[in-house]
Amino acid sequence: MEAPARERSRQLVYQIHDSISIPEDVPDLGVRRGEEGIVRELVMHNESVTAFVEIRYSTGQTRGWVVVEVMPEEKVLSVLK
Repeated sequence: MEAPARERSRQLVYQIHDSISIPEDVPDLGVRRGEEGIVRELVMHNESVTAFVEIRYSTGQTRGWVVVEVMPEEKVLSVLK
């Protein structure tokens, strides 16, 4: 999921993360539908897939976590501050 990107034998410059669009408003975190979060873990259970998504402030600090069902339909299952 996270693939470090490096320049020739230099320090790590940046990392590429999978992001996901939040499917509905999350007022507790001040997140609006369509804003993006970083997928930190995917969990498969029976025929559903759930993503644990980190929501960050523009400063890079964690604002909170959203658990999103991505299959069979997209919806927010819970919010963690």
